[in-house]
Amino acid sequence: MDNCENCAIGKMHQKNVEKGPKEKSSKPGFRFYIDIALSKFTSAGGSKYWFLAVDEATHLKFSLFLKQKGDVKDKFISFLKELRDTYGRRVDHIRCKNRALESACIDKELGIVFEYTAPGTPQQNGVIGKKGL
Repeated sequence: MDNCENCAIGKMHQKNVEKGPKEKSSKPGFRFYIDIALSKFTSAGGSKYWFLAVDEATHLKFSLFLKQKGDVKDKFISFLKELRDTYGRRVDHIRCKNRALESACIDKELGIVFEYTAPGTPQQNGVIGKKGL
């Protein structure tokens, strides 16, 4: 006896997706979760975008406010350099949805490994998707 198409569709389920990296970092500054959000309103300084970076080990949050989405490359790279030069913390992994940031970090030779998540899946972006934005 064959199942009808509607019965087969009704029994389908979504494939399990990894919700985050298998090993959690305990070293501050090792892995960052990042995301960017558009605000309904423009700030007094003219910023329309909010960029949030969260450290996996300490859950320390860093915010950047941007006038244009393309400004994230310059501001975030300068932030990464400040962490490295001033505080001795070298970021090794970044978990995000934005592929454009990877080319900027490779050009600057920061040696960062990017881990990508699917858009619209906050459960994959770990700390940021659950508590951040």
